[in-house]
This record gives sequence, structure tokens and C-alpha cells, in this order.
Amino acid sequence: MQPMNKAALALVLPLALASCGVLGVPRGDVTGEIRGTQPQTGNVRIALVGLTGTGYENNAVDQLDIGTFNPQKRVYSISLPDTAKAGVYEVLAYVDLNNNKKFDANEPRTQRATRGLIYATSDASLFGFTVKKGWNRFDGTTVSQTRPFGNYDLNW
Repeated sequence: MQPMNKAALALVLPLALASCGVLGVPRGDVTGEIRGTQPQTGNVRIALVGLTGTGYENNAVDQLDIGTFNPQKRVYSISLPDTAKAGVYEVLAYVDLNNNKKFDANEPRTQRATRGLIYATSDASLFGFTVKKGWNRFDGTTVSQTRPFGNYDLNW
């Protein structure tokens, strides 16, 4: 067996650690990569925010300073809460300018995408999608419930 080079280890180790779910480490329900150039210096955090008709509702769920696992701020992994309010959610990365560990609308964030997460309290037809109870990922018009939700890449 050939030894793993440092670059490969830097990518694999954070995901392996994050997927184990011990000692407060995320279970790896949603994993991905942050691409592009960070728009401003500061701590990069990951947030799971609920989307409403008027904007964002910060649900204060598992916001993780990704620098803890990944100094290059490129690979991330988070846990989803076991239960949540029924609705549509988005995972985003942001620069925490005021260090309050919460996403604020004025902070630089990754671009919006045509994918997100839906939490359903029962099997239903929501927002034009047929979803099952629990967490569902939608990407365009495709809905899946198979976790982990991998390749949930974010772009600055």
C-alpha cells in the first residue's frame, strides 16, 4: 500500500473526523467544498438557515467554524438537527465579521444555488416536491433523502 501524500490527507482527514460523530464532531450529514476566493478576511463559518418569503430566518443550528478542521477553509462537514421546523433550508458559508457565530445579512456569504434542504414533519407534497418525513435534499427538480448529502459545494 502506498503512503498517502499530505495534500490528500488534508482533504480526507477532515471528512473522516467529521463523519464519526463523537466528541461533538459533526456526523457529516452534509459535506462539501467551498470554492473560489474568500471575499474578505475573517473566520469562515457554516450556517444552516431557514428560508422565508421575506428573507432569511437564522435557526441557530450547528454553525461550525470550519477553520477548526480545515485551515485551508475548503472542506466542510456539518450535522443536521434530528428535528426542525418544517420548511426549506440552505447551507451557506459566510465570513463572521462581528464574531457573534451567527449569520447576519450584511456579512459576505457564498452564492445562492438551485439546491437546498427541506425538512418535512410527514410524507407530503411541499413547494412542488414530493418529500418524505425528515431531511430531504433538492437539487433543481430532483429530491433525495439518502444521507450523507455529499458534494454540497459552495461558491464564493
